[in-house]
Amino acid sequence: MKTLRFFAVALLALCSMEAVAQKTEITLLAHRGGCGEGMENVESTFKKSLAAGIRAFEIDVRITKDGKIVLQHDNTLKRTAGLDKHVEDMTEKELREVTLNDGSKLFFFDEFLKLMKDHPGLFIEIEMKSSKYSDEFLYGSGYAEKVAKMALKAKPAESTYVFTSFDTRPLRYIKEHFPESETGFITGAGVNHETIAIALAIGAKRMAAHIDKTTRHDMNRAHRKGLLINLWPGKSDDSLLRAWALGADIHCTDYPSHMLDYAKKTCPWLTVK
Repeated sequence: MKTLRFFAVALLALCSMEAVAQKTEITLLAHRGGCGEGMENVESTFKKSLAAGIRAFEIDVRITKDGKIVLQHDNTLKRTAGLDKHVEDMTEKELREVTLNDGSKLFFFDEFLKLMKDHPGLFIEIEMKSSKYSDEFLYGSGYAEKVAKMALKAKPAESTYVFTSFDTRPLRYIKEHFPESETGFITGAGVNHETIAIALAIGAKRMAAHIDKTTRHDMNRAHRKGLLINLWPGKSDDSLLRAWALGADIHCTDYPSHMLDYAKKTCPWLTVK
């Protein structure tokens, strides 16, 4: 089945005049550091992906009860640590005592930034997990301000750090207070009239959208508007070629090391950054 899907996608790409004419490069983004190849958002997984040659990473950040920024995707720690608690209700000290399912420890944002500072030239997407934050908590905690200041202070000049979210509030805040920063709007929908309009309205130059809900026609429209597009999810071998055929600038995958190796062996004509 995978072989048939691969040939179908390849044929679609090669037979399309638009696809043949398009650029033959794409950025491979390690989702949560490479969550299909190790525990998500932890130091060991980032190091493993870096060692494999991955140069682009997506992370998730939340704020603790005492105002520290920590890498964590879900609303609670139940899935990753069997602990039905929110990081927002826990202190840094309490969180450092948590052991994740694979034996890892939670990785704090300052630790992540220190690691990536030693690897200049990276592309980092910092997803702000604030959709369930009330306005009072979002602005009162200083969440977006802290995330932006920490990232911009630690960012090597040769790297690109982008602040992203499903929640437009922190993106608007960052564009207002840190206007030179890059932001990206994330949507569970595809690239379409509505999602393009939202991204442009908040001053975002980037958008992440669902690959299965996106057409080449709408990708062309987004690019004409000046948007750079990240298509996700990337969970199968052929998704990289699908993303490329649609014209994506970035493809976000759970299996970055595997997909990089797949691209080298299967698509030598495709430059994966």
